[in-house]
Parts: sequence; C-alpha cells; structure tokens
Amino acid sequence: MILDLVAAPQWLWDRYYDARAFDSDGRNYTRLSWFHPLGGEAARAFLGKAAAHLAQAYPGCIQAIQPVYNNAYEAKFTQEHDAFQDYSPYALLAYREWLSAKRPHVELVNMRWGTGFKSWGEVVPPKLHSGNFIGADFSARYHDWLRFREEFGADIYNRACATVQAAGLQCFHHFPEFFTVMDAIYGAAMFKRIAASPHTDFLIMDSNFLTPYGTVMNPHKLRLYISAAHSYGKPVYFEAAVERFPLLGLLAAGYQSAMLAGADSVGIANWHTRVEMNATLGAIMRAAPECRACELVGVFVHLDSCSAWHGLQWGRFRTNPLHDFIDELAERLSEECGTDVAVYIELNRFLADMPTFTRAVFVEPLVLYGNGELESYIAVKEALKALPHELMHLPTNVTSGPSMVVLQEL
Repeated sequence: MILDLVAAPQWLWDRYYDARAFDSDGRNYTRLSWFHPLGGEAARAFLGKAAAHLAQAYPGCIQAIQPVYNNAYEAKFTQEHDAFQDYSPYALLAYREWLSAKRPHVELVNMRWGTGFKSWGEVVPPKLHSGNFIGADFSARYHDWLRFREEFGADIYNRACATVQAAGLQCFHHFPEFFTVMDAIYGAAMFKRIAASPHTDFLIMDSNFLTPYGTVMNPHKLRLYISAAHSYGKPVYFEAAVERFPLLGLLAAGYQSAMLAGADSVGIANWHTRVEMNATLGAIMRAAPECRACELVGVFVHLDSCSAWHGLQWGRFRTNPLHDFIDELAERLSEECGTDVAVYIELNRFLADMPTFTRAVFVEPLVLYGNGELESYIAVKEALKALPHELMHLPTNVTSGPSMVVLQEL
C-alpha cells in the first residue's frame, strides 16, 4: 500500500499555510515541504494513525506501507521546470543550522566556498537547474548542499518507515533508475542511506524502459541498477512499468535481467488496458534464468560521483553521458552468459566483498567526501593489486581540470 504524504489535505494548509515547497526559481508548490517541522510532524502523526488503523482493522491483509514524499511515488526529491527543490524558507533555515553545527563561524564556510557571506542569515545554497552546468562540478559549495539534501531527505524517509514499523507493518520504498546525470536533482544518493536503514524492510526497483533520449532502453542496464540494490542484503523486487512500451519481448528481457541481478521477484505496473493478464505473461514472469554463473565480477560505481552533474548536458554530443557509459558497461558485462555481476555504490561495501570476486571492474570516483572515503579508496586500490581488474573512468565532459577531488568533511 502507498500512503501519499506530499499532497497534503486542506486542513494541513489551513493550519500551516507556510509549509509549501519552493524550487530554485522561487516557484511555490502546493506540496508539503520536507523541511517544515510542524508540517512534517503532522504528516508522520497521520501516517502512524493510518498504519495502526489498517494493521488492526485488516490483520493479515495489509502487510506493508510505502510512505510517499514525491509526486511520482518514488523515494526521491520532486523536480519540475528542471529546477532543484527544496528552497523554502524552512529548508534554508535547516541548511544554515546544519552548516553552523559543523562550522560554527560563517568565516570558515566562506573560506571553504570562496564566498563572502557576512552572517548566517545571508548564507544560501547555489541555485541549481538541470543542464545549467556542463561537465562535472567539483566545488565544495555544490557538494555540501547535495550532502545536506541527502542526509536530511534520507532521514525523512527513514523516520516515516520507523513510524510504519511501530504500527506492526513492514515499510518499503520504490526507487527509480539511477546512474544518470539526473541523479543530483532527484537526490539519488539518498538510496544508500535508505537501503541500509533498519527501518526499510524491502526495496522495489522500477523502470519504464525509457531512455533519456525517448528510446527503448537496453534491458541489460537493469542488471547493474538492481544488483546495486541487492548488495544491501534486503529483499529486492523489480517492477516493470509498461505505460510507455507494453511489449512482451521487452518485459521478458527485463525480467531476465532483474532475476540475473538477484531480484527476489518481479511485478508489473500501469498494465490496465495495455497488457493482458494471461498465461503468456505469467510464464514470462516465472521464467528462471538459464545461465549458470562461472565467474563473479565485482563492479564499483560511486553513486555520489554520479551527482557531480547538475543534469542533462545540453549542447553536447551526449546529453546524458553517464547513462550511455553505464549502458555500454552493462552490455559488455552481459556478453557471456556465465558472468555473474555484483555491483556496489559504496567503497567500504565493495572492499568488504572483494575476496569473493573472480575479477573486478573499478570505475574511478570523481568526488570523495571526507577522510573515511579516502581511506576506503586507498584500501580498495591496494586490494585490487591482488585481483584481476579493469580500471574505468566516468565521462566528465571536460578535457582539463581534476580527475578526482577529495573534499574535507564539514
């Protein structure tokens, strides 16, 4: 069951008229800002009462709830007009409090960012839009804002799931495809904190098989995306949304890729009037992969580095070079039927499982945040010396400048 907490009822607006979200252009939306403390408490209180009622009134029927804070019913930030969210007064206040707790003097923030703010009241994050910056952004000011959104956003979802679990139900989340240049605007880096949380019982990874270019995606890419979720040790399910391409052959290929990546089961969404519920579909969904693994390839792709892009790279040969890079990597890793793939998006998790790999593909990160990540990176590079491996580099769309930056933790 999905419970919508972003499309707030009128009583909440009557009580908290200033609880609306803003984007980077100052547009005001009729959706609850994640950062409004009283609005957030009211939403969680409603969630708790609804979950408790459902658990008690329908025992055994209601198994799990997904608390939703996004207009697409996925665990991500909302975006419209290619503008990042949320820049509401309460979001800016929370950001200043987060910064000042780490750097008590605004002068220290100015030194880090190269800015000239005279007081905390003047401090603002960069106003971000998809496609307004070409190439990878290595600046501390940009990545500090992303880190804040990641930490705060993941906490919102994890607290909501704790509320659901307190009612005796399981809690889950839907996640869209990541490994694209749109990861920053959606806050995709939250995934690792939500997936690792004890308050998340299982994960649903979804896809509508649509590429950023409006074409049908290569189903092999699903192996990398779903395998990255599988590495967190939670049950993982794949949901195929067929509103764009209701093609049985595509569904069959997608389900096979999902199962090869370790998905526990598969499902279908938006099928009404598009796909018939019949024996053919049932056979496709139940078909077990025929491949038997003869090697395990450990793949590392740093999810945080995928957020170095602000969004689509307009005016470039490839508007989504990161999608293309992952697509080509997935195709290559799927050439041999016996190649099993284990994907990791965090260095420490990759390092812990390296002894199990037959060989490795290590995609060099662009941005490391803090000494902890740097130490893990050094340890991984040392361990790779004893393992057959291939080094790859993300397509930064720049021909000069740094290849990797280590930012001091705030």
